[in-house]
Amino acid sequence: MMKPLILLASCLTYGQPANAQSFEVASVKPASPAAQAIECSGGPGTTSPGLWRCSNVPLHFLVSLAYGFEAYAFSPRSACCQARFDFDAKVPAGTTKEQFHRMLQNLLAERFKFTFHREQKEMPVFELTVDEKGLKIKESARDAVPPDEDPWAPPGYTMGDDGYPAFPAGHGGLAGANGRYRWTGFAVAMPEIVKTLSFYLGRPVVDATGLKGKYDLHMTWRIDMAWIMEQAGLRDQIVPDNGPPGPTLIHAVQDQLGLKLTSKKGLGDIVVIDHVGKVPIEN
Repeated sequence: MMKPLILLASCLTYGQPANAQSFEVASVKPASPAAQAIECSGGPGTTSPGLWRCSNVPLHFLVSLAYGFEAYAFSPRSACCQARFDFDAKVPAGTTKEQFHRMLQNLLAERFKFTFHREQKEMPVFELTVDEKGLKIKESARDAVPPDEDPWAPPGYTMGDDGYPAFPAGHGGLAGANGRYRWTGFAVAMPEIVKTLSFYLGRPVVDATGLKGKYDLHMTWRIDMAWIMEQAGLRDQIVPDNGPPGPTLIHAVQDQLGLKLTSKKGLGDIVVIDHVGKVPIEN
């Protein structure tokens, strides 16, 4: 007897976004072959909101940024999107982050004729529920507003006495060092929790909690660096010793948040690229 599948909502086709918006001016050029690092700056939420720049960026980076694709849905190793480019764009005053993402989507459509669709594929998923022992995170104050952090800057942190990253008072973030991760969040809604867990677990997380509020959360977990390095073919490298082992992410979610992840079979969306131009249309 087949087990019931958990269905994830999806759209079948994607074209030009509704209420299309565009950058005032945008330049797209092939990156220099000598370029090494990826550098991005500016845009909504930064100290330079009117000018967005990204250099030496693989096209898959921009695609994932524009649409928020999950790692399990869109592979960054996709042969379609390895070419690197430099982007410069003038952003209209008052542009929100959501509008900025629509502008990136339009830029991809206009300059690269980028189109895609989603298909559903059976895969392992996690169902997220409230643990039988009860929820451990607290709802944020009604007027709480999450800090507006620079989206390009890594979260500023120091290493705490417990061996995990620590953020300045009043600031949140998610950071890891030597396999130890800390996530501090303020006024976080369940969709963001689900999206973050999906990213770090590498598979879809289905929200079955029924929770509609926003929450403050503080959690730590640890990944097996020896296993990670072995998978990357670096088994002969020395793995730094950073103290006793900590909880896995699945256990941390249950013990520290009061939520439970149950592994099941379900249908998840995968992204199929229909077309992307190898050379962008001229500026």
